[in-house]
Amino acid sequence: MFLRRSSRFPSLTPRRYHIPSLRHYSSITSTISPQNGFPHTPTPTPPPFSTSPTSELPPLSIMPLPLLLKSYLITSILASPKIIKFFLPLLNKLANSSSTILNPDRNPVLHMIVRKFIYDHFIAGENATQVRARVKEMKGLGFSGVILGYAREVNVSGGEVGGDVSGVSKEVGERAIREWRDGLMSTLSLLQPGDFLSLNPKNKSAKPPTPRFSGAGPLVLHALQNGLPPPPLLLQSMHILLRTAASQSARIWLDAEQQDLQHTIESWTIDLMRIYNTGSQALLYTTMQAYLRSTPSNILRCLKLAQKENWVLGIKLVRGAYIATEKRELIWGSIEETHEAYNGIAAGLLSLSYPGIDVEKNTAMTEKTEEMGKENAYPRAELFLATHNEESIKKAYTLQSSRILSGKPTIELAFGQLQGMADEISCSLLQLRRKESQDSNSTSSASKGLVKSEEESRLTQALKPKAYKCMVWGSTQQCLQFLLRRVKENGDALGRTGYWVEGFKREIWRRVRSSSGIKRRRVLESANGGMARKRVL
Repeated sequence: MFLRRSSRFPSLTPRRYHIPSLRHYSSITSTISPQNGFPHTPTPTPPPFSTSPTSELPPLSIMPLPLLLKSYLITSILASPKIIKFFLPLLNKLANSSSTILNPDRNPVLHMIVRKFIYDHFIAGENATQVRARVKEMKGLGFSGVILGYAREVNVSGGEVGGDVSGVSKEVGERAIREWRDGLMSTLSLLQPGDFLSLNPKNKSAKPPTPRFSGAGPLVLHALQNGLPPPPLLLQSMHILLRTAASQSARIWLDAEQQDLQHTIESWTIDLMRIYNTGSQALLYTTMQAYLRSTPSNILRCLKLAQKENWVLGIKLVRGAYIATEKRELIWGSIEETHEAYNGIAAGLLSLSYPGIDVEKNTAMTEKTEEMGKENAYPRAELFLATHNEESIKKAYTLQSSRILSGKPTIELAFGQLQGMADEISCSLLQLRRKESQDSNSTSSASKGLVKSEEESRLTQALKPKAYKCMVWGSTQQCLQFLLRRVKENGDALGRTGYWVEGFKREIWRRVRSSSGIKRRRVLESANGGMARKRVL
């Protein structure tokens, strides 16, 4: 291990950064934990996932009309195979061209076209003012927070996966790390308490162009490829990022890499978790990919480490991002097996019954943990489901809700979808958040003005699903690679995109019919009122 488990942090920070103390980092969201259940309630029926019974309106009714119309237009375009076939080569040309004319940041006409056509749909903004306005808009809709990433790609030589980086100078390598860190620090400054920093900058020279941590440059890539400890400047940068996030009550995701790099990434991440995830909640999350056959056993290994050493395992669970480039034998044989693995992992974590975990008291637990009781023998974990799969979200939320209402322990759970995608799923979660607040207010009113107990307040908050939108920011040119990937994803999943289009269409027609009905009622009421006045006269 390259990090010693200690309360002291390496004094490696540059002078221009102020690194706050970890003591400012406190509880971020709910009090749900493996040690914290809720008292039994007479009716342990989990709330429905879809439409709110208080309004009978579809989930997309939450969306403001301008956003609804724009989403319908863009998604309809991306759901057309003919348009995708024509548009992808053009966007690919823009994303990979060094021409000034084809650079949207330097060509005002091209800038306007790209921004209006696709950028504004998927990207949070080009600068701090625009990003803050978009985040405010999202939170105004009811989202618990955002996951924010920086779209700029580090352009270095010798950074290809599998490439030779031995000829790269230390100066070039460290410049790439500093550039990578500075972009992430800028992103951190835009976060609010409860938000996440998505640590996923890309390396422009990398082929395939998807490595995350490796975007810090050739020195980092060399260490990842050879299973080495992180370069000192990278380790210093990670301490800066983590302690700054802690001071803001924000958290950090470490996105997944391809398997030829991922094992080293996980080793680095676990060593950082040993330092930063020892409080009541996880500050750092690792990404697990359910389409890999090894993921269930890998999670078990991490849970056992967390159990033995008494720290919180933060897991962001995805289905997978590298299916086109991974070795086929590493991946499940069918999409059904991947779904089964994904839902099984979530169920095992939420129900504190993950296969292979020994619930007997672990002798290595700390004195503080022992004083808290036998339930602390179960490893502490938190789960973030980053998915556009409605069935997985429904199953996880229903399971967690039923355990909370039955007074059984569970773990913290949150959900996230990409900006510009899966809006109907996101709005379903927002409806549930509003429903729990409305039900709570109704219960409080029915209790003849009695003050709601602290336990009832905790229960209400615990039942609200934590819904997040995953966003990136950067100039139009910087975001072209990200936009290209989003368009490709829509092209690869036209059936799913078409389903979203139908949802938008139904909601638009519902509003048109509703508006027409209101106008007819007003005309009739006006006519009836006139007739009544004539009778009086």
